[in-house]
Amino acid sequence: MPISDNASANSRALARPFDSLGHPNKPFPARAIALLSIWYSRAAGRRTIRELTSEQVKALDLDPVALRAEAAKPFWHA
Repeated sequence: MPISDNASANSRALARPFDSLGHPNKPFPARAIALLSIWYSRAAGRRTIRELTSEQVKALDLDPVALRAEAAKPFWHA
């Protein structure tokens, strides 16, 4: 798959983060469980980012400012 196709697929996924919740007519418990799963995943990922040491950030060649901004977001923000 060309890189441009992959990038456009990723941007579509980021633009509509709640598509995985399913159709609005889906039963409420299923949508609620899906939303809680998304929130839990975000919280866990941001917790992991906060636990990175400066050496790990440098080794992975990541932007520390962007990581701090992502880690500071509440779990309900995409």
